[in-house]
Order: sequence, then structure tokens, then C-alpha cells
Amino acid sequence: MRAAEAVRGRLAGFGRLLTRDPLATFLLVSAIAVTILFFSLLGSLFPKPPGHEVPLSTVNSLAKAGRVQEATLLDYDAVVVAQTTAGSEIYASYPGSDAATQELLRTLQQGNAIVTVDEQSFKPARVIIVQFLLPILLLVCLFALFMRLGGEDGSGGIASFSNSKAKGTKRKKGQKGPITFDSVAGAGEALTELKEIRDFLEDPTKYLQFGAAAPKGVLLVGPPGTGKTLLARATAGEAEAAFYSVSGAEFVESLVGVGAARIRDLFAKARKTAPSIIFIDELDGAGRKRGAGVGQGNDEREQTLNQLLVEMDGFGGDAGIVVMGATNRPDILDPALLRPGRFDRQVVVENPDVHGRFEMLQLHAKGRTFAADADLQEIAKLTPGFSGAEIANLVNEAALLSVREQKSEIDQATLEEAIDRVVAGPAKKSHVLTRDEQWIIAVHEAAHAVVSRAVGQKVSAQKLSIVARGRQLGTSAEMLTDRDSQIHQKPDLDRQLTVILSGAAGERLEFGVVSTGISDDLHAATKLARSMVTSFGMSERLGFVTIGEPAGEVFLGAALQDLGSTGPATLNLIDEECERIVWEAEYRAEEVLRRNWDAVIEVARALMEQETLSGVALDAVLSPVSYVDLAEIQPPDWDESRPDHPRISRSDDE
Repeated sequence: MRAAEAVRGRLAGFGRLLTRDPLATFLLVSAIAVTILFFSLLGSLFPKPPGHEVPLSTVNSLAKAGRVQEATLLDYDAVVVAQTTAGSEIYASYPGSDAATQELLRTLQQGNAIVTVDEQSFKPARVIIVQFLLPILLLVCLFALFMRLGGEDGSGGIASFSNSKAKGTKRKKGQKGPITFDSVAGAGEALTELKEIRDFLEDPTKYLQFGAAAPKGVLLVGPPGTGKTLLARATAGEAEAAFYSVSGAEFVESLVGVGAARIRDLFAKARKTAPSIIFIDELDGAGRKRGAGVGQGNDEREQTLNQLLVEMDGFGGDAGIVVMGATNRPDILDPALLRPGRFDRQVVVENPDVHGRFEMLQLHAKGRTFAADADLQEIAKLTPGFSGAEIANLVNEAALLSVREQKSEIDQATLEEAIDRVVAGPAKKSHVLTRDEQWIIAVHEAAHAVVSRAVGQKVSAQKLSIVARGRQLGTSAEMLTDRDSQIHQKPDLDRQLTVILSGAAGERLEFGVVSTGISDDLHAATKLARSMVTSFGMSERLGFVTIGEPAGEVFLGAALQDLGSTGPATLNLIDEECERIVWEAEYRAEEVLRRNWDAVIEVARALMEQETLSGVALDAVLSPVSYVDLAEIQPPDWDESRPDHPRISRSDDE
């Protein structure tokens, strides 16, 4: 059924092409006419003679016996057609040599037969037409027709693989696009930078009279989901300029030279429709470093990048063309692409802070009905680290949940449930845990909450649950923050590590062993400890040095040259320091829990009864928690030589 629909769709598209392209119609009709002419001439070229086919010896025998009344020799076909005295018609093929023809003619004449010789002088020309000219003409018509297929208004077709797929959208004077700067919230400084681009495209003279040239290229850099593509489309919607949107991957093909040809075609189109904006999404697809590492070379990608570099040098600030690129991997872009004169300006688009998230929530709340208890400011505080895409997904999930539960409005509880779904996934209501498993999870989550409150963590847990979600058996994911910190000192990271390992410490204190539920905590703690040692210079034994690539900017091809630059002794020291930092954090977590163990048990029992604690109820059970200054807790000396030194990930402890 689907195949039939696909065929009908293709036929309908083919019919639309013939309707709007007279040349394609002419080529199709010509191809059909040539095909019919070819087969008709092919049939007349070698027609079957009348009568029965017999061997040439039979004709000779009948001629010698005087039984052939009339005979015709078709000279080009080397066929003799004879009529016997009995009235029957026969024909036979004979060798096409002159000697054989003369011998057959003499035999027929000696038998008193009436002989006619047809030289078929028209046959050589017809053979040339049928066997050579008509096939060539048919192929030319078909090739020209296929060249027209798939193109816009009959242009392009199968030859358009070297043309850019970007389609410019030119707006009339005073006409804005569907996405403008009003569609963007929480962008901050990025929006200010892009407004300057819009102003330049609208009126470049006020910049040129001061000798100021607008940037040729603007690179939007930021994590996924922060709205880089949305900002580019908003800039195009605001500016009365043609907008060409392509992906970096569209330039890289298996055919060498296609990417460079598409770059040339794209910039040629932009020059014709200036002022124009060329937006290249995922720029690292075509702008990756050339010759990075062993086996990382790609001739097609490098030729494409070279052509892009040349084209961006080929227009000045008064050309009315601005190239915008977006990437979340600026570390792998070629340095020649980032120099002044190409991508002159880099606009960093980060995850929004609490104020930006509130603005985004207000933007996405338009057109939706919210209950009186829905507090978007509180939701903004509960979503630290959320990107713009996650904020949009959160509001959409809340709307879907309201429809599912047949609510007329989106209330606060639905918004908080949507946060849980975005962070950890939907609740596993069919996953039944035993009472013992629930108690382990309750102690684990209670320890997190108590330690977070006791050490004065700036971002504190505001919701605890022992309901399984996604791959998590319990969650303390909702955090409350009035501001998003950008700089952390070592005491801040020590507190963070202590909170991360408090779940494992709580299990050790309550059960004497740890469970498999601490796996995610160990991964997070190890990653943070290694960053403290190798990236932040927070190890006294290593000092202020960085080892390896910066966190989040690992590019294997560029890092191959650094292989072996770190000695084994240094690597062992890194492992020892990471283990020491994790162990000390776990020791501090145990000490904090011992001082507030009654609160841990109370929170765990409340979780067993209610499964989820949040808001006022959580504050009530956490009110007995006393503050503990981590600086007062001094872990014992770390002595690696002790065979029984505590190690949080040691197998015999698990």
C-alpha cells in the first residue's frame, strides 16, 4: 500500500513538472516519438519474406529441374524469394559474396526462371538511421529530460547535486518573518549582539560613515538546546534580507569537489540577493580542523573548508552579506575559520540563569491556561542548568499531563511532575520494590537531603522521592537556587563532593555495606575529583598544572600528538589524588550524618510512608538538621601504604 502511494506521489510530481515546464513536455513527447519510430523502422529493416524458408540447395535443385517460375534476389539482405511452378512461395538465404550471387543467378536463368535483382539501395542509409542516429537521439532526449527532473521550475534536476540546497527567502520592505526577537527570551547579551547585525543589514550607511565595518561572520557557540538556531532565524526574521539556511553536513559528499561547488553556488546566490544572511548550522560538519591527527584527513571536507575560507575573504563589509554559523564544538573548528576577517565575532549562548528561565517560562506560557497556584518563579528556581529546549519541553510535558488527567488548567503539581519527567523520565508505577529495597533507597535519599541542608549547600534539595523513574530508583533531582554560580572555590566543590557521596555514606552507616544504587554517585564524584586534580589545580601534590584536554572539549584527532606526554608516575599520582579526595569527602559525609542521624531516620521513615516529600513537608522533617562546618572535620592522614585504608569503591566493602 505504501509503495503504491509512493508511486502515485512520484507520478503526481512528474505531472506537475510537465505542467509547469514546456521544455520537459517537449522532451518527453520527442522521446516517445523517437521510440515509436525506432521500433517501426527496425521492423521494416529486416522484414520476413513471404512463403516457407528452405535451404539454398533446394532452390538450386528446383531451378535446375525448371520448377522455379519467378525469382527475386534481395542483394543487401542476401535472400532469394522464389515462386515455383506449383504456385507455392519459398525463400532461402545465401552467402553475400559476389561469386555466390552470380552462381545463383546463372542457375536460375538456366532453369528458364524470370529473375529480378533488387539492390536495395535504401537499406544502408536506413540501417545507419536505425542502429546509430535514432538511439543517440533517444538517449539525448532522455538525458535532457532527466536533467530537468527535480529542479525548481525545470532547472537543476539530477545535475543539481553540485548546487546548494539552500533556498533564500526574500521579504518585502517592512515585512518581518514568523520568528523575531520577540520569540526569544533569556538570551541576554547574545540578543544585543545580533540586533547590531540586523541594524547593519537594514542601514549600513550609518556604520560606513564612521569607518566601521560590520563583521563578515558571526559564530554562535553554546551547548545543545540553548537556542542558537532560533537566534539565527530571529535575526533573519527581523532583518529585511534574504535568508539562506543550510547544514554543515550538506557540503560533504562522497564525490570530490561537490562541497566546494555548493559553497560557490551558495555565495553566488547570496550576492545576487544582497543584503543576505547565510546561516550554516552545525558548522563543525564542514569546518573541522584540517589534518588533525593520524587518519583524520578528508580531502573532500578540506576542499570544502578551503572554498569556504576563500569565499569569506571575497566580500567586504559593504557587500551586504553576513555569514552566521552555529556549533557546540568550537574546539574542533579550524583556526583559519575563526580568525578576524572571517568569523570576526563569537556570540556565546549559554544555559539561562534563573531570571532567563523565568522569562522563557513566561514566553512559553502564552496561549496556555495556568492555575492560580502555578508559580513560574518557583519553577525557574527548581530548574538550574536547564537549557531553553528543556524549558520548552517542560511546559509542553505539563500541558500533555494536564490533558491526560483531564484538567482544565496547568497547576503547580503538574509543573513539578513535568520537571521530574524531563530530568529522570516517567514514574515506573508497574515497578514494585520490596520493603527492604524501599528502605535502602529512603536512607540513601534522606542522607543526601540531610547533608545538603547541614553543610549549607547553596543549591539544596527541594523534593525527595523513592518512586522509580527512568533508570533511577529514587530521586532528589529538584534543586532550589536563587542564582546560578559560575565560579566555584575549592570549599564549594568539597561541599558538592560531600553531598554526592552522602548517599553511600548513609548506606554504610545504616547497613554496614553499600548497594549498587551508589553507582551514579560514584561516577559523578570520580568525574568531579578528577577535574579538581587535572583541570582546576586543586591538588597540592600536583600543583597548578593541567593535564589532558579541558573538560568537555576532548577532540581525539587534535589530542593524538599529546599521547605519551604524561608519564606513568604522574598518572599514578593523579589516581592517588582522586582516590584521596573521594575518600575524604566520604569521610566528611559520614561525620555529618553521625551528627544528624536522627534526622536521617526521620526523613527516611517519612519517605516510606508518603513516597514523596517536597515543599513545606520536606522543610518540616529537615528542620532538626544542625549546621556542620566542613572545615572543622579533619579526615585522618591518607596513608596509601596501609593495607586496610578505607576505599569507597573497594570490592570487599560492597
